[in-house]
Amino acid sequence: MSGATFTEIYLPLRDVIYTVCLSMMRNPQDADDMTQDVYLKLWEIREELNEVVCPKAFVIRTARNRCLDKLKSPARARKNEENASEFIVEADSYSNPFELLVAKEKEQRLTKWVNSLKEPKKSIFILRQYDMLTNQETADRLGLQETTVRSTLSRLRQEARDILLSEEK
Repeated sequence: MSGATFTEIYLPLRDVIYTVCLSMMRNPQDADDMTQDVYLKLWEIREELNEVVCPKAFVIRTARNRCLDKLKSPARARKNEENASEFIVEADSYSNPFELLVAKEKEQRLTKWVNSLKEPKKSIFILRQYDMLTNQETADRLGLQETTVRSTLSRLRQEARDILLSEEK
């Protein structure tokens, strides 16, 4: 695809890309960065864009995927691991070292389980439990139905409870 064709077809879709990025990233600066990232990706694959039937749908999917990649990046995972203790209980509330050790082990099991989840389950759990977004905010950010988020989250919470309780028996 030539540069002129790219400019003619894909540059007018900037507002669409930005809207998708903003809905998922919830931050205008991050949305701007992700919009630029989407355009870089599109430019890198411009030769393959000749085969795209619906450019608008393609850029929406590309923007969504790039945002999901950013949301599950290692830096974000580290931040979520640091906040994982909030899901269980604060360490200061334990009266003896044994209780603290048990809590840390639970935290590690939970973190390992979260990291093993496939998308979009992983993002749903992280956004709801760690980032404390509502079901609707999570659905909007991930481009899912709110009912899908609610039912998936219910199953994930039960699975998390089972994991945490399995070692106690």
